[in-house]
Amino acid sequence: MTFKSNVHLLQTEINNYKELEKNISVVDSYSTIAGRLNDISTCLKKEVKKSQLIRSLDDEPGEHLYSESEVFQELPYLLELSTLSRQAWDEFKDKSLQDSNNNLFNLQDSVKKSTKKFSAYHDLCWADWISIKQKDFVVPELILENQKKIYKDNELYNKYKSLLELFHQEKKHFIFDDKQLQSLKKVIGQLSDLQGQMKKDNLPQPVQKFFDSVNNYRFTRPTLDLLTEEVFIWLKENDMLSQFMVTPNV
Repeated sequence: MTFKSNVHLLQTEINNYKELEKNISVVDSYSTIAGRLNDISTCLKKEVKKSQLIRSLDDEPGEHLYSESEVFQELPYLLELSTLSRQAWDEFKDKSLQDSNNNLFNLQDSVKKSTKKFSAYHDLCWADWISIKQKDFVVPELILENQKKIYKDNELYNKYKSLLELFHQEKKHFIFDDKQLQSLKKVIGQLSDLQGQMKKDNLPQPVQKFFDSVNNYRFTRPTLDLLTEEVFIWLKENDMLSQFMVTPNV
């Protein structure tokens, strides 16, 4: 083989290497773009799922948790970045990563920051809802213990305690899943039914009236005229004053 043919062969190998290097660069660019888009999609899907579930809670009577909060004011900017990124892809393909405005990176970064705000807002809405629901079945410890000690209703007592533990477990491990929500609603309904079965006739009449009003807060909001001196003293003696709070009747 002549020197000239060797040089030609070497040049061919160099050209092949350059072409391969170019192809590898294209693949790397596609991989980077796909990774960023997947990251964006994952972040948004999670919050869309939360949003849909929270909005479904608003359909229940008396519930108004979800509003157009200021955290969503950044959505038009995210949509604008998405449009610009798409335009750059349509025109430059793998070279769109070299976009002077770096729109895809800006979109990814902005989505991450925004979804943190969305997540905090959805978590707050959920916490508000579950707090409201807990009022439907909450029972002062004294009244619960009376079911067992005074009324000898161990079955009612044990059912309530067991379901209450289940409620706290499902609440703790809640991940904005609709099946979980339906299960939690079922437990809440069962606890509420059990609360309604609990006897209080061993309590003074004014105290019974006070508790009946508190337990039916959705229909009759308890007012301070029910907190008579007798009721106040009874609550104080049983260390229960801190279990109630005063809010304006508006």
